Amino acid sequence: MTNRTSIRFFSYAVCIVAVLAAYAIIGNHTSATYKSRLEAAYQQSLNELSECMDSIETNLTKSTYASTTTMMQRLSEDLYTECSTAKNALSHLPIEQMNLSGAYKFLSQAGDYAAYLSEKVKNKTEISDEEYENLQKLLDYANKYAKCVNDMVTRCSNGGEITENEIQNSNGDSKVSSLSLDFTQAEDTFSDYPTLLYDGPFADAVLNKEAEVKKEAEITRDEALKQAAKALYVTTDKLTYAGEEDGTVPCYNYTYKNCNVAVSKNGGHIAYILCSDKAEDRTVTEENAINVASAYLKRLGYEGMKDTYYANHGNICLINFAYTNKGVTYYSDLIKVGVSLANGKIYSFEAKGYLTNHKTRKDITVNVSESDLRSSLSKHVDVISSKYCVIPKENGTEAACIEYHCAGKSSGDEVLIYINTKTGEEENILMLLYSDNGTLTK
Repeated sequence: MTNRTSIRFFSYAVCIVAVLAAYAIIGNHTSATYKSRLEAAYQQSLNELSECMDSIETNLTKSTYASTTTMMQRLSEDLYTECSTAKNALSHLPIEQMNLSGAYKFLSQAGDYAAYLSEKVKNKTEISDEEYENLQKLLDYANKYAKCVNDMVTRCSNGGEITENEIQNSNGDSKVSSLSLDFTQAEDTFSDYPTLLYDGPFADAVLNKEAEVKKEAEITRDEALKQAAKALYVTTDKLTYAGEEDGTVPCYNYTYKNCNVAVSKNGGHIAYILCSDKAEDRTVTEENAINVASAYLKRLGYEGMKDTYYANHGNICLINFAYTNKGVTYYSDLIKVGVSLANGKIYSFEAKGYLTNHKTRKDITVNVSESDLRSSLSKHVDVISSKYCVIPKENGTEAACIEYHCAGKSSGDEVLIYINTKTGEEENILMLLYSDNGTLTK
């Protein structure tokens, strides 16, 4: 080998080493940047959860002293908002298996129990000593859980990172943040969580109801992965397995970018989707959003769903759908779909009500003539329209009714009055509230 050849060979080798070193540096920088962004997102969610728990503590404390309708209603609204935000923050943390049934149950009941007490005050019914004790119990659990979360925040503030100290998950097939272990230990806070006896929609009788979907055959994790990919319009290799979820509807969980999707172990149905995109400018109408949501339900295999009401929150149109068959609307079989009014994409999806209650039912029984049912209405309303339906009751059962959409003769207020088709008795009355953000019931 001549000197010129040796020099040329050495030069090529140096160049190759330099190129490889450059790629390594770029790769390390890219990896570090990604990890930094991921860490920032996780810590933001953890801080948000901590702030919500502090607010929940404060509002529960205030509720123990409040005695007026206005104050109880205000506290109830704040609690509901904070509890919903807290659940959303939990969903965006790298927590193995998402075994958070205790935390989710607490967050659901905390806001709803205050609403229940608010309704009692509104009806000028005295709050019992037992109910005050229940409120105090909720406060005690809020204090304990808030301390656990605040300890995690403090550790992060002192330099700890959520993305470091990864541990092998229970299946041994991937690693998860050690934060998962922290939240598993925090769940011990709710190990002796009490049964609260009250008439709210999150009463234990409803929460503990055996889901109808459990009667369907179980699917494999790979089958669930395909369903999750279909729901998010991506290929299966884009998704990351995030563990399993117990509870009323057991699920396999997956993540993709800023979205979480849960697939029921029984039947392979999409149970829920949560995304964290912000919808800035509105470019999509509510009518288009409803059409998008309807088409999406059919894509996921949910047939016979009819939109009932919608409401807008932060440029997200949240649409309620109920199962309808042979002209009967089944309000127990509820699915909520959130559509971004910025780009028309699916933002959220919640079908646990449907998966818990949907089943083949017998045709409803009408023991009282329609004319007699109509005559049982108040003389102070005019009927706008009517339809047959089945509504959920607070004890977990259902009632076949005729829904009368009425208007007050003097006030003009619009109400929905539900008359039981078997007994002719009023089952429920809901006020319709119209605004620029949609239609709500109260």
